Amino acid sequence: MRTDNRTPNLKAKMRIQNQFPFKIPLAALLLALLILSQNSASAATTNVAFGGATLTFRPAVITINVGDTIVFSNAGGSHTVTGTGTDPFCGSGGVTTSCSHTFNTVGSFGYQCIPHAGVGMVGTVNVVAASVPPTISLTAPASGAVYAAPANVKFTTTVTAGTGSVTNVQYFANVTNSLGSTPSSPFNFTASNLAAGIYSLTGKAQNSVGLATTSSPVSITVVSPVAISNFLAQVTNGQFTFEHTANPGLKYVVEKSADLTAWSPTVTNTASSNSVHVSDAFQVGTLRFYRVGRLPNP
Repeated sequence: MRTDNRTPNLKAKMRIQNQFPFKIPLAALLLALLILSQNSASAATTNVAFGGATLTFRPAVITINVGDTIVFSNAGGSHTVTGTGTDPFCGSGGVTTSCSHTFNTVGSFGYQCIPHAGVGMVGTVNVVAASVPPTISLTAPASGAVYAAPANVKFTTTVTAGTGSVTNVQYFANVTNSLGSTPSSPFNFTASNLAAGIYSLTGKAQNSVGLATTSSPVSITVVSPVAISNFLAQVTNGQFTFEHTANPGLKYVVEKSADLTAWSPTVTNTASSNSVHVSDAFQVGTLRFYRVGRLPNP
């Protein structure tokens, strides 16, 4: 556009180009819902029966987690539940109905019924460390991000396995809508062609022992981009100003050129309303062209 202080009305000479050679990516806004881990390592109680019709402990060998409790129930007869090592179990006295014992140490612990150990009334409790669920958090997209539709949204995560290894990370929109999954580190993923709307995005990690955890949600918005148009162009007090249409939350760049070949950015910003005000100092007798483009999605 050529600016001239003798020509305050520039409508006939001003050329502002709306064509811009930028690819327009995608995006989406998500509302947040808190989703907790589906599995938690909590103490359990297991029952072991003994006596009655057979002189046995049932089951004779059992595996439990640290912190679990076993209730030993007498089905009939005079019996003890006595540890054969350092752990006394229920002691050397007779158990008339039942007794319980909590195991807080990893290891293998033998026990017996003192009167009937010789006929095979013995057992073993194997205590193992409790399985730990994985952890997962979304590091991208950023909560509150705005994208232009159709949006390609890139997920990046921080994942730890807990017990075992991470076998899969699945991504969801609005709790139940599966966007896809990835089985291998670094577990990054891109959701393609999201339509305009509000989205709550989560990731769900599963480990090799079957435990799973869902991340805290991230909210994004995908908007239908408006066509860029320019208006209210004028020269005032040595400044050329104009407005252009915009979507709040999307990023735009204004470039200028003297020959329509070499372009340089004048201003880059994130729109806060449906229109953006642009101002640039002009020089008398110069020809200058302007163009406005929407920048790619995050």
